[in-house]
Amino acid sequence: MKYLWILGFVLGSVYLGASEITKKMQDMEYSINVMQKGFFYNDRAQIATELKQFKQTYGEFKKYNIYDYLNSSQNMEENIVLNTLKRDEENIQALQDALQNNQILKAAEIHAEILHSCTVCHAITRGW
Repeated sequence: MKYLWILGFVLGSVYLGASEITKKMQDMEYSINVMQKGFFYNDRAQIATELKQFKQTYGEFKKYNIYDYLNSSQNMEENIVLNTLKRDEENIQALQDALQNNQILKAAEIHAEILHSCTVCHAITRGW
């Protein structure tokens, strides 16, 4: 019986970790989508608000260990994932700078780069 409790605790912890990262991903997706609507409707305040939220959530997301999501055959692509994450950090700051300097077209291009990098990581981790 004791082993079942331990097993349940371990599996529950793994599930909780998985659901936490899923929530972070959903929050980032929401922010990306709202920012995109802000670009479509020229709502700079909406873009700035969601960028702030995205940046915060992304910071929390980066605390997760990427190796938990890469299997042994994907470890060769580890550098791609790490470089993508680093580039995202740079792009988040560049997007913030572009918005502050009223460079909306440049900001929209950077937003697209961030979205593309999300797709790259998802393609690798999901084996697409």
